Amino acid sequence: MNEAIAAMLKNYGQIREPDDEKNAIKEIIQYITLLGLHRGGFFEKASFYGGTALRLLYGLDRFSEDMDFCLNKQDSEFNLKPYFSPILEELERFGFNAKIESKKTGPEAVIESAFVKQDTIEGLLLIEKNLRGAIKGELLKVRLEVDKYNPEGASFSKKLVKLPVPYMIGTLTEPSLFAGKIHALIARTYLNRVKGRDYYDFLFYMARGTKVNIKYLESKLRDSKHFSDDDKLSLEALKEILVNKFKTVDFSKAKADVLPFIKKDKVSSLNDWSYELFSSIAQELAVE
Repeated sequence: MNEAIAAMLKNYGQIREPDDEKNAIKEIIQYITLLGLHRGGFFEKASFYGGTALRLLYGLDRFSEDMDFCLNKQDSEFNLKPYFSPILEELERFGFNAKIESKKTGPEAVIESAFVKQDTIEGLLLIEKNLRGAIKGELLKVRLEVDKYNPEGASFSKKLVKLPVPYMIGTLTEPSLFAGKIHALIARTYLNRVKGRDYYDFLFYMARGTKVNIKYLESKLRDSKHFSDDDKLSLEALKEILVNKFKTVDFSKAKADVLPFIKKDKVSSLNDWSYELFSSIAQELAVE
């Protein structure tokens, strides 16, 4: 096995279930995709954020599927396609036979999207894992999304990525990342599926004592029409919004959503999830 692939596989952690094998391949693809974007100059214009950024840059202890980015300056003409070649070149260099498929969008689209697709069986062979549960023709998919109209207020920084080779990446500061997560928690709509991963990440940030970039959060909430008061968003108003959101959550569904993304030794941490728990923790929230 390629030494860099082995290092990224080790970094993923213990592999016990077929889902772990597939998630490990996806995570390796994420690391190499980041490197390809870096080589292609992508981070001169954009920053990494979201759950996968939290995992790869800050050690979040759950797997994250999608790769989210935002432009440092709004640009309706931005296109991901020029970066496909450097991504595919890096993936090929590490032994992957992947393809990238873009989602058709136009200048009016807020999000530019694409999928990196890799044959599951080929991926399992590459990381030298058995083929249990693998289906012929099945594709593993990693979605890339770029927000072309990220509102003002975010703060930016550089973070070291150690795998597969060391380099610096453009990202949001931790308080700005937290603001993005709280916005997703408040603004995300769902019918029968609650995205429990948002709630898991919320607890992760709170455990780290991360403060919130409230200016950026307010911009995002106003942009998505989830806050329209004449006054600025205050900490107390934010706590009230969160508590009201928690009242609407079916925490049994939230737990079910996050289970496939965490290791078995973390499952017991979900036992106490409830409105009372989250509303109490929200009172400890602090802002920059």
